[in-house]
Amino acid sequence: MIKLKFPALMAKIKALNSKILNDNDFQNLINTDTVTEIAEYLKNNTHYKKSFEGFDIEKLHRRDIEILLRKAMLEDMYNIYFFLPIEGQKFFRLMEKRFEIENIKFILRSLHSNHPEYITKEKLFPLNHKTVDENTLVSINSFEDALNVFKNTIYEPIINSVYQNYAKTKKIQYLLNAFDFWYFTKMKSFLSTMPEFGKNLKKLFYIQMDLANIQWIYRAKILFKLSTEEVLNFLMPISFNLSQDELKNMASSDSTDDFINKISICSYGQYFRNIDKNIFPYVIERTCEKIILKNAKTLLSRTQNGFDVMSGYLYVREYEYKDLITLIEGKRYEIPDEKIKSFLILAGENNA
Repeated sequence: MIKLKFPALMAKIKALNSKILNDNDFQNLINTDTVTEIAEYLKNNTHYKKSFEGFDIEKLHRRDIEILLRKAMLEDMYNIYFFLPIEGQKFFRLMEKRFEIENIKFILRSLHSNHPEYITKEKLFPLNHKTVDENTLVSINSFEDALNVFKNTIYEPIINSVYQNYAKTKKIQYLLNAFDFWYFTKMKSFLSTMPEFGKNLKKLFYIQMDLANIQWIYRAKILFKLSTEEVLNFLMPISFNLSQDELKNMASSDSTDDFINKISICSYGQYFRNIDKNIFPYVIERTCEKIILKNAKTLLSRTQNGFDVMSGYLYVREYEYKDLITLIEGKRYEIPDEKIKSFLILAGENNA
């Protein structure tokens, strides 16, 4: 008899995953006309019912709805925490740092665009395990404030290492990439010590890093016009299916056409061939997320290992949140339904 690993964790994830929005839900949401109708559908027909209890849907603004969805996603993730083995809980706390980094990057972007008034607690991910509490983060009104707030924290050496470069060039990507680089380097180090039960999570993470590097190369070389050397210096320190020659080849691209030609013959080439160059900047991220989703759903089907199932679910749950934000933004700006659907990650992928 095959012994199941972490059966209680698997049962919990299966229960949560059974509530993930399906194709019919997404089609109904696409068919709505307003953000309010999206909220009404979620409240009346989906697992978000509890999230909207006590709220008058008609009085909720777009940002209010996004906050409720964000809290719901994190609550689902936190429901998993105590079902994890000790090493799994350590992984979870490190993974949670990514959302704190998203908070920090939001603040840095707001300062860069000279809009410190955007920095409010409601716009941050509400986290259980924090390095810097939300009240301190929202007190930041300038880069000088940021440097002081992050002093004596794990984030101090990150921002200090690149701030002068940012101040000189005014290229916000230097700051944002430094925080991403720190997170992915820490995750790589942690996963190298993960017990055997986490080997498939490690593989999925490494695929994610390959795809993050692909996106960074495109943005840095084609959109930001950085030199090939600058691009390569900013890549994440992980290469899984991509060879160094493939990375260098993509980093030497001089146009979107050239980049598409080069990426089409790399290890992930099958997913990028025949994409119209005119829409490529808008679909490259979605294409990468579709690749990750495919691998995440494979883990969800691994019914012998609850940790595999959990690893796949974390990605799927986050993509549901991202798709709902895309739908809300699409309705807000009156984007045609078919175009909205083309930007969704889960739509057309669910078999639930």
